[in-house]
Amino acid sequence: MVNKTLKLWARIGTCALVNIGAMSSALSESVTAEDTLALPSEQVSTLLSQNDACIAVPVEGGGEGGGEGDPMASGEGGEGGEGGEGGEGGEGGEAAFTTRVYLPPSQRFQDRQILTDFVDQLIVPNYEQLTDLTGSLADAIATFTANPTEANLEAARAVWLSARNSWEQSEAFAFGPAAFLGLDAELDDWPLNEADVIAVLESGDTLTPEYVDGLLTSQKGFHAIGYLLFGTDSDKTLSDFTTRDLEYLAAVAPVLDQTANDLLASWTEGIQGYPPFRSEFVNAGAGSEIYPTVQTAAEEITQGIIGILDELGNIKIGEAVAAQNPFLLESRFSHSSLANFKDNLISARNAYLGDYAAAGTEGEGLADFVAAVEPELDAEIRAKLDVAMADIEAIPGPLEKTLCDRAAQPEIIAAQESVLELLDLFQQRVLPLVQQ
Repeated sequence: MVNKTLKLWARIGTCALVNIGAMSSALSESVTAEDTLALPSEQVSTLLSQNDACIAVPVEGGGEGGGEGDPMASGEGGEGGEGGEGGEGGEGGEAAFTTRVYLPPSQRFQDRQILTDFVDQLIVPNYEQLTDLTGSLADAIATFTANPTEANLEAARAVWLSARNSWEQSEAFAFGPAAFLGLDAELDDWPLNEADVIAVLESGDTLTPEYVDGLLTSQKGFHAIGYLLFGTDSDKTLSDFTTRDLEYLAAVAPVLDQTANDLLASWTEGIQGYPPFRSEFVNAGAGSEIYPTVQTAAEEITQGIIGILDELGNIKIGEAVAAQNPFLLESRFSHSSLANFKDNLISARNAYLGDYAAAGTEGEGLADFVAAVEPELDAEIRAKLDVAMADIEAIPGPLEKTLCDRAAQPEIIAAQESVLELLDLFQQRVLPLVQQ
């Protein structure tokens, strides 16, 4: 039961659960909550904004999942998030020809320091940086909305991009509270249907942080702010901002910052009646209610890496390319989806090494265990991480413009294949090691 639970959390927390089958033009059906605001018919054309190179098809609802669930009571994890159904994502299941190395008991995973460093040298520093940046974003947006100048707009956009980098580098460990408290979806529900945001803009409701906090996940978070700041195709000018845009931005930015702070506190202090999740994780096998052995915590780390590599290779790159649809790119409003790809790969690397280079922290990591029991595998993983990064960096950008460019297809496919080769290594060879 525990292994099933951990896998479910990893899938909910780190995989974009896109409802790819719901690319329907029936936009009025895309928002189903009772308190959702109706989209005026005259605004439907806004959702059909197109990248000149591709066929843009609107998608329904959001995709991150991560609804509420009590990990200590139900053992079933959270349900799919509002606006989209939960997809399969990074289950980490074994293929028919899994390569197994059987370890003697003395070599099996027992290194509690790896678990402690994973939290103290990676998760907490990453989330501390994230909260610094979401706080700066809230301040920058407050400055812009009070004084909407070109300089203040560019400053707000720059901080948004920096905060996105920090968040995307955390996605290899979007398990635990990020999943079962729904904080992942609150921050990063995608793909965003602009209908949800436009409905708020077209309403007559007073926009306050308290009001925004109660909206659907697709009406707040990074992507709602990105749409408001950048427009549908990174082409929004200062003169395009309405008074209503500014009111919405001023109300939504503090909510994003509070959610990021809640995420940090969920690990370090505990929130909503839950104890600090750090205690559950580092005490695996020694009193933890969630992780009965140190191996189950190590499996959580591995499943997080598997989840983000699966999301990156099969969803963020794969589904957008297969559909030739820029609406499936994660940060299409800001034209920064390629940066997301790089940061997600950095996230996988950080989770493997146990370090957070952006904060200068270093710790023992899963790599130390793998290198000790199968050094050739560790060397292969490190080499393939480098190749995958080089392949992503070779994709001509912005991807929102080159996605359907025939000349760019070899680079895009090469990057996808490199990521999937890494995914295969972690599924077929690393996961069986830590499960022993």
